Amino acid sequence: MKKKWVSVSSALVTLSLFVLTGCGSQGAATVAGNGQGGSADKGDITIAVAGPMSGDGAEYGKAFQEGAELAVSQFNEKGGYEGRKVKIVLGDDKNDPKEAANVAQKLSSDESVLAVIGHWSSSATFAGIPIYNRSKVPMITPTASHPDIAKKENEWIFRSSTTQELEGKNLADYAVNKLNHKNIAVLYVNSDWGKSNATSFKKYAEEFGANVVGYESYPPGQSIDYTAALTKVKGLNPDLIYLGSLYNEGVLIIKQAKEMGIQAEFMGASPFASDGFLQAKDVVEGVRLDSLFYPEADNERVKKFVADFKQKYSHDGGYFNALAYDATTAVLEGIKNGGATRQGIRDAMAKINGLPVVTGEIKFDDKRDDINKPYYNLIVENGKFVIAK
Repeated sequence: MKKKWVSVSSALVTLSLFVLTGCGSQGAATVAGNGQGGSADKGDITIAVAGPMSGDGAEYGKAFQEGAELAVSQFNEKGGYEGRKVKIVLGDDKNDPKEAANVAQKLSSDESVLAVIGHWSSSATFAGIPIYNRSKVPMITPTASHPDIAKKENEWIFRSSTTQELEGKNLADYAVNKLNHKNIAVLYVNSDWGKSNATSFKKYAEEFGANVVGYESYPPGQSIDYTAALTKVKGLNPDLIYLGSLYNEGVLIIKQAKEMGIQAEFMGASPFASDGFLQAKDVVEGVRLDSLFYPEADNERVKKFVADFKQKYSHDGGYFNALAYDATTAVLEGIKNGGATRQGIRDAMAKINGLPVVTGEIKFDDKRDDINKPYYNLIVENGKFVIAK
């Protein structure tokens, strides 16, 4: 009887520990940690992907998931880390800052989660940064481009895409110096990303000699009537309308502008680089944009990514797939060189200086910000994105 009681007691203790520690991220089976953010046994290595897995931005969350899964599957096929496989858990922030903070807290509290790839928007990323930094969890955003995302004091935060400062300069150069537009109107979504995007473009457009004749914002959300803002713009007679917009908003604005008889050329930022944008067909024909990823580029890494992605998912890889793949590659490089702890991954990632990826080479500066990505200037022609001549 004594032996049986000891056995039952041990089982109850084990069950209690499992219940108490099972409050981590969605889909994550939490394992007791070693105090360094690493699992006590030699099982799977867990990393997380955080983004809008549901809601209006779900396509971006899916793109994150696919890009990360491809990078992880290739890493595991090569043997993983010391024979251990990497697995992914997901955090759904619905592209809402409050949800993003909740996701960051759950992932940070789960000691088996060694790094986070996310979030998608600048607003959601800002919400998670203090939590990841305080909890000492390496986080890398593939897409959030507000210049203030990366700061020297936020030692656990990385970014593998470029900033609005750099993209704004490229787009302004494209508009003013290459296309010779001199009278430009700017419409932008009133969000952290939209304001940063528009501010940077306006600053450099004016430096290059253009006259920004209109500068209007609109509230976030879909299916908005943009007539009032566009009526103001029409009266200014610009030769270019620059849109600091997500692609779904951009499609509606361009459609309404054309229905109003506005004859200006249209330009947008990299969020336009989406299959969803092209689905608008004639509405977006002739629209200009830039992108860090171009699937038909004459580049061996791009060609391999395109082929591998198509083989795995039976559809074409896009801009956000590529950015998530590259960010995940940086985390896996951290595991390979730093070991399976949060501290080891963070320290190894901070030393990355020339890691070849699909969108160029990752070279982190002293703020852990990648400032080395080249842009492709694109135009929609015959329903496709092509390199602008």
